[in-house]
Amino acid sequence: MSDNTTADLQDLIEKLRHGDESAREALLDRVYHRLRQIAGLVLHQDFDRLEAHHELDSVVDEAWAQLVQALKKTQPTTVDDFYGLIFRKVRHVLLDMARQERRHEQRRLGDLPNGGRFDSDLRYDPSDTTYEPSQLAFWTEFHREVESLPDDQRAVFDFHYFAEFPQAEIARLLQLHPKQVSRLWIAATVRLAERLDGIEELL
Repeated sequence: MSDNTTADLQDLIEKLRHGDESAREALLDRVYHRLRQIAGLVLHQDFDRLEAHHELDSVVDEAWAQLVQALKKTQPTTVDDFYGLIFRKVRHVLLDMARQERRHEQRRLGDLPNGGRFDSDLRYDPSDTTYEPSQLAFWTEFHREVESLPDDQRAVFDFHYFAEFPQAEIARLLQLHPKQVSRLWIAATVRLAERLDGIEELL
């Protein structure tokens, strides 16, 4: 992402903050390709089991809808804040789908709690720590841990891991020294490695 693009996005964010409703649509249009890229990367590398039941378009459409609603209630102040919102919505959509997948599997096996009732409106709950001995459960826990990272570590991790931004570009975007970006990346990965067995080889 070029400095010019970053400046353009920041200008739209400022316009939105000052009541220009047309800036919201323009802002969303400008980042659609990035939203789709982020959703595709996370779905494929972290939730590949979901790909058998969910098309990328369905993930993008739901994340897009949630982003639109969020921007009606929340006004990010920086490009970093705005991308952070995108990362969270993509993550929440996929965690919702993962939980639904788990409920479907439990129902199929006749092991669903509450007398076998399936709650189609069940949403993502960060406090839910239910563990499944499966790849799906591992990545669900991984994304929960990412959300628990300190803000500066999470921003660097999100941009580098999920959007594949080079660290030099992250430094420009977050207005940090490249060495600071590197330190935050290391701190984030160390923290995740302490909480999740087997994550080191994936980072």
